[in-house]
Amino acid sequence: MPHTVAFLLLLTSGAEAFRICAFNAQRLTLAKVAREPVLDTLVQILARCDITVLQEVVDSSSSAIFLLLRELNRHDNSGPYDSLSSPLLGRSTYMEKYVYIYRSKRTQVLESYVYNDQDDLFAREPFVARFTLPSKVLPSLVLVPLHTTPKAVEKELNALYQVFVDVSQRWHREDVILLGDFNADCAFLTKKRIRELVLRKQAGFHWVIADGEDTTVRASTHCAYDRIVLHGERCSGLLRAATAFNFPESFGLSEEQALNISDHYPVEVELSQAVPGNQPLSPLALLLAVLPSLWLSQLGSAA
Repeated sequence: MPHTVAFLLLLTSGAEAFRICAFNAQRLTLAKVAREPVLDTLVQILARCDITVLQEVVDSSSSAIFLLLRELNRHDNSGPYDSLSSPLLGRSTYMEKYVYIYRSKRTQVLESYVYNDQDDLFAREPFVARFTLPSKVLPSLVLVPLHTTPKAVEKELNALYQVFVDVSQRWHREDVILLGDFNADCAFLTKKRIRELVLRKQAGFHWVIADGEDTTVRASTHCAYDRIVLHGERCSGLLRAATAFNFPESFGLSEEQALNISDHYPVEVELSQAVPGNQPLSPLALLLAVLPSLWLSQLGSAA
């Protein structure tokens, strides 16, 4: 009964995933984005994700993001896409933005704020945002991005717990994703110190990018710098996959070509069952759906 088996697989395949990504785009400027091979690859990377948090955006005029969005919206019919940018953040003349690029037909920004870093614990304080999700199980989700400074990785990652507490108290939300270039490996943070982090010792935080993952483009390095941490039962319950996206391999780029884009891979999570209309059928509904096929198959065999 091959047709019946195929039908069963179709019915049980579940809903379309909702993909959330974080990408250190390495000194993203208008001059960089204006180079056609770079622009084309960035567009392909962004088009895979429903929400992407870009880091190391150093474009004060926002022209780079405008160009990216324009080409992204021309790329295919998966859009339209929109963006949400933080102000320039930093302690010196070198400043960065966090920029969310999101597929506006699947999600919208509900509210956002820059964390009030009164004790100056962060070189680039998190730009927190709450997004809608196409889900009855989890209608909204908070994202907390962080690009740590290599000089103070442990201090900033421990302070990230206070940002989580602030979000929880401000918006009364427990379903939160912390994500970004944490520099949480190799020379910047030893395996022993990782185990001592508050976000490792506090219950309820799930580090879904493994310590052994490689999130770097260079063949000479193998470091899990970029991380995603989930909190909240509903959020964790919807997790389908988490990985680093090896874009050079996927797009057939040499290491040299890939380094023109970034020295980091994007990291991503997929949340399942995001679209209510496409929820998997209950066992009873599934049985009722396949009974006619089974009956007809039996009649055919008897004939």
